Amino acid sequence: MFTLLRSCLFLAALSLLASAADITGDWKADLQTPQGVVQVSYSFKQEGEALSGTWQAAQTPTVQITDGKVTGDKVSFVVKIEAAKMVFAHEGEIKGEEIRFTMKPSGEFPGSVVTARRVKL
Repeated sequence: MFTLLRSCLFLAALSLLASAADITGDWKADLQTPQGVVQVSYSFKQEGEALSGTWQAAQTPTVQITDGKVTGDKVSFVVKIEAAKMVFAHEGEIKGEEIRFTMKPSGEFPGSVVTARRVKL
């Protein structure tokens, strides 16, 4: 009986891992700012729950993301722009080829909600 229960728990854990979204690749979003709409580019690399990658808005330098994590259909990471002394914490929900991000307020940036779409090759 114990072996059967352990096997069921193992299979349940595997199914959770298999159902986790893989967001590796390039994504684009339009970000509404006080100065107008700015296109944001995300490039993600996911390994299990760990997420790394880059972020770039309009003509700004490319910035490495930190503290990246994907759990099921949830994603979170931080973008730190040292020169502007701004930190953009992102929390999102993955729905197929879209991710709806909430960007937390930072400095003069009031925060925003954006929808990123996977770039098709």
